[in-house]
Amino acid sequence: MAGHSTRARIARNAGALYVVQLVSFLVPIFEIPILARALGPALYGQILFCQALALTASLLVEYGFNINAAQQTALARERPGELNCLFSQVLLAKILLAAPLAGLLLAAWALGLLDAYLGSAALLGFVLAYFLAFGFSPMWYFQGRERMARPALLDVVLRLCGLGVLAVLIRAPGDFLLALPILAIPPLLNTALTLGWCRLEVGPVRWDFQGACRQIREGFHFFVYRSASNLALSAIPVFLGLSAGKQAVGEFAPPEKLIKGMTSLAMPFLSAVFPVFVRRLEAGGETVSFRAPLAVLAAIAALALAGTALAILVGPWVLDAMLGAGFDGALAIYFVLIVLAPLRILNQSIAMVLLIPAGRSKPVSYVISACSVLGVACGTGLSLSYGGLGMAAGLAGVEAVLLVVMVGMAAALVRRHAVRVGDAQ
Repeated sequence: MAGHSTRARIARNAGALYVVQLVSFLVPIFEIPILARALGPALYGQILFCQALALTASLLVEYGFNINAAQQTALARERPGELNCLFSQVLLAKILLAAPLAGLLLAAWALGLLDAYLGSAALLGFVLAYFLAFGFSPMWYFQGRERMARPALLDVVLRLCGLGVLAVLIRAPGDFLLALPILAIPPLLNTALTLGWCRLEVGPVRWDFQGACRQIREGFHFFVYRSASNLALSAIPVFLGLSAGKQAVGEFAPPEKLIKGMTSLAMPFLSAVFPVFVRRLEAGGETVSFRAPLAVLAAIAALALAGTALAILVGPWVLDAMLGAGFDGALAIYFVLIVLAPLRILNQSIAMVLLIPAGRSKPVSYVISACSVLGVACGTGLSLSYGGLGMAAGLAGVEAVLLVVMVGMAAALVRRHAVRVGDAQ
């Protein structure tokens, strides 16, 4: 009965997350023909640069709590007092992390250091709104409690409403400033409503400064893992814009969004099974079995390869249907980035299904961090000469190296466990 309950809970939460992930994939895809055709590659590239800047900054505030705090929530989900303390500590920790970042952004804007991309107060407000919306999202709480269905429905409704308004109102380059609040309000509203929802469930927030500092200190390696794993697909438009200009960002973004959607398709399932494998593998010992996580990884690998083959066939048609004139380099970029999809899916899966639940979060975080920084550096260097195509090549090459390292770490973990079990017998 317990096993059936666990499987039902996984299926329910994975289903809810897949609905969100599907909408999260489709909404940006449908945004491409609306914004790209109405605004052109340069103005569209400017919006993408601003979004990427905000999302990159939000990673410093999110700080890996989507893994670390979700893990703590999963272990304390039946203890309301601990959940209240945890929510209060994480919220204050995010405020402590966000305040200096917002101050730095405001100072840079006031000094004119960001005039090339944030030349108006409207653009600055857009970046700040995106930054707060994604940095303060409390989805970690619902993930840890394995109750994702209703928050997922709220997210879906808000995203679809925003897309509908965007399709009706954005028609020409003159609508550029109007597009900014339409893009920013849905995620900002979603974060505000879900924070209020959490407050109703856990009770009054208690400002525990020492606890917040402890969360920041103890969660550092989760931060390194979380920020690094998202850096390659969140911050790339920033680096590409600085190295090759807004036109290169506009050409890189459509294929990048398609690939990003593919790589994110595994995350709902991984998020749903993560708390389960945490409880099964964290304690270690002779009774731990790696059969289930290895079977899950094999299934994910097969599906990732099949999905990549399908994407190679249909991707060019999709790009052609979405884009107008001025995006000549998009198809070549797509065929390089397509290699990134199965590699990133497998690296995410090995981390969340096996290594992190088994207590290897710290080495995983630093390995992924090093490879992410290397990938960004290689891609940025190549983009100086080859634009978006160079960025794609640098990212894909380093991701392949990371997969070799991750497979080696997983094999070493399984081998050490087998030796311990053999010695015990």
